[in-house]
Amino acid sequence: MVLPLLSMLLVGIIYGGITFYDYVILAEGVAQGASTLAMSRGAATPCTAAQTAAQKNAYNLNQTYLSACTTAGCSPGVWQPTFTGPGGSSCSVTTAGTTNPNTGANCTTTAPCQILVSGDYGTIGATYPCNLSIPFTTFNLCPVKQTTGTGTNGATCSASAPCYFISSQTTVRIE
Repeated sequence: MVLPLLSMLLVGIIYGGITFYDYVILAEGVAQGASTLAMSRGAATPCTAAQTAAQKNAYNLNQTYLSACTTAGCSPGVWQPTFTGPGGSSCSVTTAGTTNPNTGANCTTTAPCQILVSGDYGTIGATYPCNLSIPFTTFNLCPVKQTTGTGTNGATCSASAPCYFISSQTTVRIE
């Protein structure tokens, strides 16, 4: 009689441990990406370098769920650098005729500039699919819930079939 309950408890502990491990790896990747973002102001493509560093440091996660993205409002599962501060940092300045002050490169729509300004704050974040559902119920213990759009695993998210994620976010000051 007790065996099914103990089995469910054991499986829950195992899945909880796997999810916590995924969160630790995701947080480490985001931290490394943020560190790279903070120190790459003079690079030609600092946002791309930050995304690459973040993805490389999230080494044990399924990389197809962590595709690169440089605009806010991207689908969950992708890196999302956003900036605040008086300097006007951006990962995608596409105004024709604009020159990147850090590299001297011309900005175009096909090759947008990635301009980081010292003193601005850059935030990089990511989400990763999670499934900690309680058997025979509709409860899921994952912290982030999405009810519209498409999840990172290609599933369609809706109110009746939401997608769940773990997330991590770090803010750094651009040096």
